[in-house]
Amino acid sequence: MRTLVLWDIDGTLIRGGRSAMLAFNQALREVYELADEPRRIEYGGKTDGQIALEVLALHDIAEERAVERLSHFHDRYTGLLHSRIDELREGLTILPGVPAIFDAINETGAIQSVLTGNLRMTAMLKLQAAGLEEWLDLDSGAYGSDQRDRDALVPIACAKAAARWGAIAAVVVVGDTPRDIACGKAGGARTVAVATGNWSYAELALHTPDRVLADLSDIPAAVDAILDR
Repeated sequence: MRTLVLWDIDGTLIRGGRSAMLAFNQALREVYELADEPRRIEYGGKTDGQIALEVLALHDIAEERAVERLSHFHDRYTGLLHSRIDELREGLTILPGVPAIFDAINETGAIQSVLTGNLRMTAMLKLQAAGLEEWLDLDSGAYGSDQRDRDALVPIACAKAAARWGAIAAVVVVGDTPRDIACGKAGGARTVAVATGNWSYAELALHTPDRVLADLSDIPAAVDAILDR
Protein backbone atom coordinates (compact mmCIF):
# COMPACT_ATOMS: atom_id res chain seq x y z
CA MET A 1 0.00 0.00 0.00
CA ARG A 2 1.25 3.46 -0.89
CA THR A 3 0.93 7.01 0.39
CA LEU A 4 -1.15 9.45 -1.65
CA VAL A 5 0.14 13.03 -1.59
CA LEU A 6 -2.44 15.58 -2.74
CA TRP A 7 -1.06 18.98 -3.68
CA ASP A 8 -2.98 22.22 -3.79
CA ILE A 9 -1.90 24.27 -6.84
CA ASP A 10 -2.31 28.05 -6.44
CA GLY A 11 -0.16 29.43 -3.65
CA THR A 12 1.40 26.04 -2.95
CA LEU A 13 3.08 25.07 -6.23
CA ILE A 14 2.74 28.26 -8.26
CA ARG A 15 1.91 31.93 -7.91
CA GLY A 16 0.60 34.42 -10.44
CA GLY A 17 -1.94 33.59 -13.07
CA ARG A 18 -3.62 36.97 -13.46
CA SER A 19 -4.72 35.77 -16.89
CA ALA A 20 -6.72 33.02 -15.15
CA MET A 21 -8.56 35.60 -13.05
CA LEU A 22 -9.28 37.71 -16.13
CA ALA A 23 -10.61 34.69 -18.00
CA PHE A 24 -12.74 33.70 -14.99
CA ASN A 25 -14.29 37.17 -14.76
CA GLN A 26 -14.88 37.42 -18.50
CA ALA A 27 -16.65 34.06 -18.49
CA LEU A 28 -18.87 35.20 -15.61
CA ARG A 29 -19.76 38.42 -17.42
CA GLU A 30 -20.60 36.67 -20.66
CA VAL A 31 -22.47 33.62 -19.37
CA TYR A 32 -24.51 35.51 -16.75
CA GLU A 33 -24.79 38.78 -18.71
CA LEU A 34 -23.43 40.86 -15.85
CA ALA A 35 -23.69 44.61 -16.34
CA ASP A 36 -20.73 45.31 -14.04
CA GLU A 37 -17.31 43.82 -13.42
CA PRO A 38 -17.63 40.78 -11.10
CA ARG A 39 -17.29 41.71 -7.43
CA ARG A 40 -14.12 40.73 -5.61
CA ILE A 41 -14.24 38.20 -2.77
CA GLU A 42 -11.71 36.11 -0.89
CA TYR A 43 -10.84 33.22 -3.24
CA GLY A 44 -8.25 31.30 -1.21
CA GLY A 45 -9.02 27.61 -0.80
CA LYS A 46 -12.48 27.78 -2.41
CA THR A 47 -13.60 25.78 -5.43
CA ASP A 48 -14.25 27.64 -8.67
CA GLY A 49 -17.93 26.74 -8.49
CA GLN A 50 -18.19 28.08 -4.94
CA ILE A 51 -16.43 31.30 -5.97
CA ALA A 52 -18.75 31.75 -8.94
CA LEU A 53 -21.90 31.28 -6.84
CA GLU A 54 -20.69 33.65 -4.12
CA VAL A 55 -19.83 36.34 -6.67
CA LEU A 56 -23.11 35.92 -8.52
CA ALA A 57 -25.07 36.24 -5.27
CA LEU A 58 -23.48 39.68 -4.84
CA HIS A 59 -24.94 40.55 -8.25
CA ASP A 60 -28.41 39.43 -7.09
CA ILE A 61 -28.48 36.35 -9.30
CA ALA A 62 -30.53 33.60 -7.67
CA GLU A 63 -28.65 30.41 -6.85
CA GLU A 64 -31.04 28.30 -8.93
CA ARG A 65 -30.30 30.34 -12.06
CA ALA A 66 -26.58 30.42 -11.25
CA VAL A 67 -26.35 26.65 -10.85
CA GLU A 68 -28.40 26.08 -14.00
CA ARG A 69 -25.75 27.76 -16.15
CA LEU A 70 -22.68 26.71 -14.17
CA SER A 71 -21.58 24.08 -16.71
CA HIS A 72 -21.72 26.74 -19.45
CA PHE A 73 -19.56 28.98 -17.30
CA HIS A 74 -17.05 26.13 -16.79
CA ASP A 75 -16.83 25.55 -20.54
CA ARG A 76 -16.40 29.23 -21.36
CA TYR A 77 -13.80 29.78 -18.64
CA THR A 78 -11.78 26.78 -19.81
CA GLY A 79 -11.94 27.93 -23.42
CA LEU A 80 -10.82 31.46 -22.56
CA LEU A 81 -7.94 30.23 -20.41
CA HIS A 82 -6.79 27.88 -23.14
CA SER A 83 -6.75 30.78 -25.59
CA ARG A 84 -4.52 32.73 -23.15
CA ILE A 85 -2.07 29.93 -22.44
CA ASP A 86 0.95 31.99 -23.51
CA GLU A 87 -0.06 34.84 -21.16
CA LEU A 88 -0.68 32.28 -18.42
CA ARG A 89 2.78 30.76 -18.89
CA GLU A 90 4.50 34.15 -18.80
CA GLY A 91 2.70 35.22 -15.62
CA LEU A 92 3.34 32.11 -13.50
CA THR A 93 6.10 31.69 -10.92
CA ILE A 94 7.05 28.24 -9.66
CA LEU A 95 7.45 28.41 -5.88
CA PRO A 96 10.69 27.48 -4.03
CA GLY A 97 11.43 23.76 -3.86
CA VAL A 98 9.15 22.80 -6.75
CA PRO A 99 9.79 20.55 -8.70
CA ALA A 100 12.71 19.20 -6.61
CA ILE A 101 10.25 18.10 -3.92
CA PHE A 102 8.33 16.13 -6.58
CA ASP A 103 11.49 14.22 -7.48
CA ALA A 104 12.28 13.49 -3.84
CA ILE A 105 8.79 12.19 -3.05
CA ASN A 106 8.67 10.12 -6.24
CA GLU A 107 11.81 8.33 -5.02
CA THR A 108 9.87 7.13 -1.96
CA GLY A 109 7.25 5.43 -4.13
CA ALA A 110 4.41 7.72 -3.05
CA ILE A 111 1.66 8.63 -5.51
CA GLN A 112 1.44 12.36 -6.19
CA SER A 113 -1.66 14.12 -7.46
CA VAL A 114 -3.63 17.29 -6.78
CA LEU A 115 -6.53 18.40 -4.64
CA THR A 116 -7.63 21.78 -5.93
CA GLY A 117 -10.57 24.11 -6.24
CA ASN A 118 -9.68 24.54 -9.91
CA LEU A 119 -11.71 22.77 -12.54
CA ARG A 120 -9.87 19.73 -13.88
CA MET A 121 -9.17 21.32 -17.28
CA THR A 122 -8.02 24.66 -15.85
CA ALA A 123 -5.82 22.82 -13.32
CA MET A 124 -4.23 20.92 -16.20
CA LEU A 125 -3.67 24.13 -18.15
CA LYS A 126 -1.95 25.80 -15.18
CA LEU A 127 0.27 22.79 -14.52
CA GLN A 128 1.15 22.45 -18.19
CA ALA A 129 1.95 26.16 -18.41
CA ALA A 130 4.30 25.74 -15.44
CA GLY A 131 5.79 22.51 -16.81
CA LEU A 132 4.82 20.54 -13.70
CA GLU A 133 2.28 18.01 -14.95
CA GLU A 134 4.80 15.22 -15.69
CA TRP A 135 5.35 14.45 -11.97
CA LEU A 136 1.66 14.14 -11.12
CA ASP A 137 -0.94 11.44 -11.69
CA LEU A 138 -3.77 13.81 -12.50
CA ASP A 139 -6.27 10.95 -12.85
CA SER A 140 -5.90 10.33 -9.11
CA GLY A 141 -6.73 13.92 -8.17
CA ALA A 142 -9.85 15.76 -7.05
CA TYR A 143 -11.03 19.02 -8.55
CA GLY A 144 -13.58 21.76 -8.15
CA SER A 145 -15.39 20.24 -11.11
CA ASP A 146 -15.87 17.02 -9.09
CA GLN A 147 -17.64 18.75 -6.20
CA ARG A 148 -18.21 22.38 -5.18
CA ASP A 149 -17.72 21.52 -1.50
CA ARG A 150 -13.96 21.28 -1.02
CA ASP A 151 -14.42 19.23 2.15
CA ALA A 152 -15.79 16.40 -0.03
CA LEU A 153 -12.70 16.16 -2.24
CA VAL A 154 -10.35 13.91 -0.24
CA PRO A 155 -12.65 10.84 -0.49
CA ILE A 156 -13.06 11.49 -4.22
CA ALA A 157 -9.29 11.52 -4.75
CA CYS A 158 -8.85 8.41 -2.58
CA ALA A 159 -11.44 6.50 -4.60
CA LYS A 160 -9.78 7.46 -7.88
CA ALA A 161 -6.30 6.56 -6.61
CA ALA A 162 -7.44 3.23 -5.16
CA ALA A 163 -9.07 2.30 -8.47
CA ARG A 164 -5.77 2.97 -10.25
CA TRP A 165 -3.20 1.80 -7.69
CA GLY A 166 -4.94 -0.41 -5.16
CA ALA A 167 -5.36 0.22 -1.45
CA ILE A 168 -3.93 3.52 -0.16
CA ALA A 169 -2.03 3.38 3.13
CA ALA A 170 -2.10 7.09 4.00
CA VAL A 171 -3.26 10.38 2.50
CA VAL A 172 -1.60 13.78 2.91
CA VAL A 173 -3.03 17.13 1.80
CA VAL A 174 -0.46 19.89 1.22
CA GLY A 175 -1.79 23.43 0.83
CA ASP A 176 -1.38 27.08 1.71
CA THR A 177 -4.78 28.03 3.16
CA PRO A 178 -6.90 27.22 6.21
CA ARG A 179 -9.43 25.62 3.84
CA ASP A 180 -6.78 23.17 2.63
CA ILE A 181 -6.22 22.17 6.25
CA ALA A 182 -9.97 21.88 6.88
CA CYS A 183 -10.64 19.74 3.83
CA GLY A 184 -7.78 17.41 4.69
CA LYS A 185 -9.10 16.96 8.21
CA ALA A 186 -12.64 16.44 6.92
CA GLY A 187 -11.36 13.62 4.71
CA GLY A 188 -9.26 11.98 7.42
CA ALA A 189 -5.95 12.96 5.81
CA ARG A 190 -2.77 14.29 7.37
CA THR A 191 -2.33 17.98 6.64
CA VAL A 192 0.80 19.97 5.84
CA ALA A 193 0.45 23.74 5.52
CA VAL A 194 2.95 25.78 3.52
CA ALA A 195 3.19 29.55 4.15
CA THR A 196 3.78 30.50 0.51
CA GLY A 197 0.33 31.97 -0.12
CA ASN A 198 -1.62 34.73 1.59
CA TRP A 199 -1.53 33.22 5.10
CA SER A 200 1.50 33.46 7.35
CA TYR A 201 3.15 30.60 9.19
CA ALA A 202 1.56 31.76 12.47
CA GLU A 203 -1.91 32.11 10.92
CA LEU A 204 -1.75 28.63 9.44
CA ALA A 205 -0.50 27.16 12.72
CA LEU A 206 -3.66 28.40 14.46
CA HIS A 207 -5.65 25.90 12.34
CA THR A 208 -3.56 23.02 13.76
CA PRO A 209 -2.31 21.18 10.68
CA ASP A 210 -0.05 18.22 11.37
CA ARG A 211 2.95 20.23 10.16
CA VAL A 212 3.64 23.80 9.00
CA LEU A 213 6.47 24.76 6.64
CA ALA A 214 7.68 28.21 5.67
CA ASP A 215 8.13 26.90 2.13
CA LEU A 216 9.29 23.76 0.32
CA SER A 217 12.89 24.80 -0.29
CA ASP A 218 14.42 22.55 2.41
CA ILE A 219 13.76 19.32 0.54
CA PRO A 220 14.71 16.79 3.28
CA ALA A 221 12.64 18.68 5.88
CA ALA A 222 9.68 18.97 3.50
CA VAL A 223 9.78 15.27 2.64
CA ASP A 224 9.92 14.39 6.33
CA ALA A 225 6.96 16.65 7.06
CA ILE A 226 4.86 15.35 4.19
CA LEU A 227 5.60 11.67 4.79
CA ASP A 228 5.54 11.99 8.61
CA ARG A 229 9.12 10.83 9.09
